[in-house]
Amino acid sequence: MKKLLLASSLVLAAATSAEAITIEGGVGAWREKPSGWIEYTTSGVVSTKTHVDVKDDLHLSDKTKAFGWFKISDIPIPLIPNLKVQYTPMNFTGSGYATTTFTFGNITVLSRTRVESKLRANQFDITITYGVPFLKGATAGKVNLEWGLNVKVIDGYVRVRYLDPIRGWQEESKSATIPVPMLHLYGEVRPINLVGLSFNGNWIGYGGSDFYDLTGEVKVYPLKRLFVGLGYRYQRLKINDISDISSDLKVKGAFFEAGFTF
Repeated sequence: MKKLLLASSLVLAAATSAEAITIEGGVGAWREKPSGWIEYTTSGVVSTKTHVDVKDDLHLSDKTKAFGWFKISDIPIPLIPNLKVQYTPMNFTGSGYATTTFTFGNITVLSRTRVESKLRANQFDITITYGVPFLKGATAGKVNLEWGLNVKVIDGYVRVRYLDPIRGWQEESKSATIPVPMLHLYGEVRPINLVGLSFNGNWIGYGGSDFYDLTGEVKVYPLKRLFVGLGYRYQRLKINDISDISSDLKVKGAFFEAGFTF
């Protein structure tokens, strides 16, 4: 009998814990609009500009890319944080004519030369957070605030090729994987059950480099467990000579998503 009571207690505790855990996820599309500059310098004397404008020089075009995320929170075990993972692809291509003469790596592109370019900055984010104690419960779930750490891994690649009238197509490329630990803050307010206003921010600055990833969103909950959202996302990737790459690249634009919460 004692064993039966103990087993029943364990099952009940497990069921209660499972009900306390919150599981969320979403998929959406982000209209990514790049701007700013990128620089790839190697050893040697450079006599032309190296700040390459991604619009004027590389002619990178805006893209709409799908993204997805998954989150587990409210784990009823002390000191176990909330966990969120997210993947954001970022791929741009461009073609046109150089408006100025510039150097990229070991090539020099002359003004009015035909140029083709590609830039990739795919991002995988792992976020761990802790909620402000008792805030969510005290407000009946209408206010939630979380703080923690986000690690963003950037899979970067840039290629520039130009058409030389004598030698044909010449190109230079550079790839790098850059892990970026960032401070994280998340908040959501639900003034009514059908509508939520949320903010998501990641930031770090060190050694002349600055990384921002900011999101504001309005969510509508047409059903208790489902939501649709419309928001705006802004990223700044300011890199100061990491793996011979420097940049002040900004990517911003509106996004739409749909998801669930259990």
